Amino acid sequence: MQTETLLNRISLFADLSQSQRQILTAAMEQRSYRAGEDIFLQGAPADGMLILVSGQAVLFSSDADGSQTPLATLSPGQSINHEALFEEALQSATMRAAQPSTLLKLTRATFAQLLAQHPDIGAAFKVESARSGARLINPRFAEQREDEEILIHTHRHFWSFVRTAWLPLLLMPLMWLAAGLVEVQALSVALLAVSAALPGLGLMYLYLEWRNDSVIITDQRVIRITRTILALHRQVTQVGLESIHEINFNIPPYDPFARLFRYGTVIVKTAGAQGNLELPLMPNPEKFQKLIMEDRQYFENRQAQRHHKLVRAEMQRWLAGESAEDDSAAIADEPPRPLPGSNGYLSAKILMSNGDIVYRKHISVWAQHTALPLLTILIGLAALILTFTLVSPEIRIVTFAASMVALLAGCIAYYWLDWDWRNDVYIISDDTITLVHKRPFFLQNLRDQILVERIDNVESVSTGLFAALLKYGDVSMSLVGADEPKRFVKVPNPGAIQQEISRRQHNKAQRRARYDAMQQQQMLGEYLGMSPAGNDSQTAAHSGNLAGNSQFQPEPDSTAAIRAAYNPDRNRPPRLPAKTRRPIQLQANPNFDLSSGPRPPRFRTDSDA
Repeated sequence: MQTETLLNRISLFADLSQSQRQILTAAMEQRSYRAGEDIFLQGAPADGMLILVSGQAVLFSSDADGSQTPLATLSPGQSINHEALFEEALQSATMRAAQPSTLLKLTRATFAQLLAQHPDIGAAFKVESARSGARLINPRFAEQREDEEILIHTHRHFWSFVRTAWLPLLLMPLMWLAAGLVEVQALSVALLAVSAALPGLGLMYLYLEWRNDSVIITDQRVIRITRTILALHRQVTQVGLESIHEINFNIPPYDPFARLFRYGTVIVKTAGAQGNLELPLMPNPEKFQKLIMEDRQYFENRQAQRHHKLVRAEMQRWLAGESAEDDSAAIADEPPRPLPGSNGYLSAKILMSNGDIVYRKHISVWAQHTALPLLTILIGLAALILTFTLVSPEIRIVTFAASMVALLAGCIAYYWLDWDWRNDVYIISDDTITLVHKRPFFLQNLRDQILVERIDNVESVSTGLFAALLKYGDVSMSLVGADEPKRFVKVPNPGAIQQEISRRQHNKAQRRARYDAMQQQQMLGEYLGMSPAGNDSQTAAHSGNLAGNSQFQPEPDSTAAIRAAYNPDRNRPPRLPAKTRRPIQLQANPNFDLSSGPRPPRFRTDSDA
C-alpha cells in the first residue's frame, strides 16, 4: 500500500494537497518489527504518530497485578498517536506486532521542522493545533535535542559590545573635522560620506561579533557557542549537567563598570580541570550561578523519578514472569561489518552493522598528502612514454632508469600516505570511543580507548576559509582525571560528531539507569522471597480471560500469531521515559517534596526582549 494512499485515508491529513503529502511522506521513517516484538510500551514517551503499512498489531494495557487487558487490533492503513505530533505524552497502552509488520513513523521533532520550513502545511493543521493547545518543538539552535528544553538563551553583557565601539565612534568626528578642513569640495563631500559609512560598518561588525556569541542553558546541559566572522571560526563547547560539580562566579575587583552594570565571569567546574567551562562578561552572574545550580538539582530529581518509575516497571514485569533480558542479548554475536553504501574508497564516515560509526580524517587531508606522490607518478609515466617515443637510443637507458625511479618512489609514497590516512580512524560506539593511529609495516600501532561516561566536556572547533567551505574541523573531549584532552583532528562535520558523542553519552546513562533498576528489582525480589515462576497460574487465567473477552476476537488465520504476540517471554525491557511530565519544586532545602511545584525559573535576558 503506497504511503500517499495511506495519508489520504487519515482524517488528520485530509486538508493537505498532493505536494504537501509528498513532503510528509519523504519525512517519515519506515520501521519493521518481528511477530511478538513490542513497538512501544505502556508508560514510555509518545514521540510521534505511527501508521501501519503491513501486518497486524495489537494494543493492550497492563495492570498493577500484571494482568493484560486487550484494547484493539490494528490493520494496515490504520494510524495511532495523532496527538503525539502536537504535545508530549506517555503511552497509555502497549502495542505489539502480532505478525511481521512494517510501520511508518513521523516524529514530533520532524513534524515541527516541517511546519517551520513549510508554513502552508502548518496552515492546514490550524484546527488540530488549536485543539491540542500544544507547544511544538522549534529548535532555537542547531545542536538542540528533541527532548531538550531551553531555560536560558543569552549573550555576554551588552557592555562587552559598548566598550569596543569607542573606536568607530571616535573615528566619526575626526573624519568630520578632516572634511571641514579640506578646501576641495568634492573631496570634502567624499570624506563626509566615508565618515558615515566606515564607522557604521565598524559598529555593525562589532555588534554582530557580540551577537554571534551565545550561552545556552537547557534542562540537560550548558552550551557555549563562539563565532568570529573574519576568521570564520566557530566553537561549540558543551558540559552535561551530570558532569557539573561546582559553579563559581567572579566580579573583577578593579573594574568599576562590573559592579555598575552587574557583569562577571561564571566558571562551570567539572571533575577534570580540562573540562571546566569559563563564561566571561555574563549578565547577573549571581543569578546565573543560582539558576545553573537549581537546574542541576532539578536534573538529579528528574533522574531519581525516572529511576523510581523504571524500578516499578521492572517489578511489574518480574511479577508477571516476563523476560528482563537486555536488548543487546538479541543481537547476533558476529563481527561488525560496514553497511552497504557507506564504505567507499574515499569514505570518511563508515556505518557499521553493530551501530558503531568509524570516522576518518576529511578527504581534503587525503588529497593534500597524496597530491605530490600522484604528481610524481604522473611525471614518471610521462617520462617513461617519452623515453620510448622521443629520446634517442644513446641516452634512453638513463631516462628509463630515472623515470622508473620516479615512478617507484611515487608509488611507495602514495601507498604509505594513503595507508596512513585510511588507518587513522576514530570509532564511536555505545560504550567507548577509540582513537587508532597506524603506520605501514607495523612501525606504529596506537589504540587509545575512552569510556563514554568518563567524558566531561565535548568541544567542536572549525577555523578558516577552507574549513568553513569544506566543513571540517576538530573535536576535543576532556576526560575525568586526564591532563590533556583527546582529539579528533580534521574530521568532517565536527558539530555532527560532537552531537553523536553527546547522544551516546545520553543513551549510556539511560542503559545504566535501566541496568540499576533491574539490579534493584532483583534484590527486592530476593529479599521478599518471591519468584516469577509462581505466576504461571495467573498467566493461564489471563489467557482464559483473553479468550472469553468479546472485545478481542482475532481472525482465524491470525490466531497463532496473536497468541505469540501475547507471549510474555517475548517482551523487551521497558524504555526509559524521555521526560518527567510533572514539574518539580526547587528549594534550598534538600528534603523538599518532589510531588509538586514549578521547574527552574527562567529570567528574561536581552535575547528574550
